Amino acid sequence: MATIRQARTSDAEAISSLNVDVQALHAAAFPQRFKRPSAETFPPSAAAALLAEARNLVFIAESDGQPAGYAYAEIIRNPENAFRHRYDMIYLHHISVRPQHRNKGIGRALLQAIRSAAQNNGIDVMATEVWSFNEAARRFFRESGFEPYVERLWTRAGQDS
Repeated sequence: MATIRQARTSDAEAISSLNVDVQALHAAAFPQRFKRPSAETFPPSAAAALLAEARNLVFIAESDGQPAGYAYAEIIRNPENAFRHRYDMIYLHHISVRPQHRNKGIGRALLQAIRSAAQNNGIDVMATEVWSFNEAARRFFRESGFEPYVERLWTRAGQDS
């Protein structure tokens, strides 16, 4: 079984490496939008910058002492405005589990760490987005209690209907 713990600055290189799997998946499915994994896509310095921000929640999963996955979420505090009430939420930006460690409960354990952090911060709403091409992620989030609440649509500006 994996151990889940809050990530430290010293984990920046491991987090950068763990991101390669999900970056490759996105780049293969949507190369017009996503870059292929390289030293520039999510370097350890970028991971370290995330870890340095107090509003960010980053957890790492280890299996047999080796990095197996990570999750990165952000505490977002939305002030009241003319259109909506004030609300806080946890936004899950990244979750990635190495292919050889998938289907062993690591993703769920990482998600539970984020849920617990949300509760500890008095926040009861979590959100994420998932690309329509990523059916495995869509299934994972649905099975984890997430449900659609907004639909984002797009088109090319030069296209006629």
